[in-house]
Amino acid sequence: MIRRATPDDRAAIRDLHLASWQSSYGGVLPENYLRDDLPADMAAKWTARTFAPPELTLVDYTDDELTGFACALTDRDPPLIDNLHVRPDLRGGGTGTELLTAMKVALREAGFDRAYLTVLAENDRAHRFYLCHGGVDEGAVDDNLVGHAVEARRIGFRLA
Repeated sequence: MIRRATPDDRAAIRDLHLASWQSSYGGVLPENYLRDDLPADMAAKWTARTFAPPELTLVDYTDDELTGFACALTDRDPPLIDNLHVRPDLRGGGTGTELLTAMKVALREAGFDRAYLTVLAENDRAHRFYLCHGGVDEGAVDDNLVGHAVEARRIGFRLA
């Protein structure tokens, strides 16, 4: 079931986000950072989130277990889909598709006709996923991932 997140979802989102980064970013971020420092950084990030505008956070639960989440920042036009993460053991099972679709609908209902996200240049799986779901590769961008310069691709979506 996909719904808007509340502060009660904070710990589950933080834990899933941490697990997703630790399983996906080993070749991008230093292993000691992922192991030793990332847990505190994720805790700080999600403690600061308000779950109110300009944040739009959606969660997907199966029974009582968080399976994925997506977050967009709507204080810009087009809005930035800042996060879309699925529990690592459930990737490829449709949760990401459902979350991306729900996020695009929610952003359209909020009055936006476009949105974008960035994906790490070396994350071929995510890049293919976004292109298969209507995204358009708008080119390379320099990005920053927790203080580490990274190469990314900007993916744009038409919502109308």
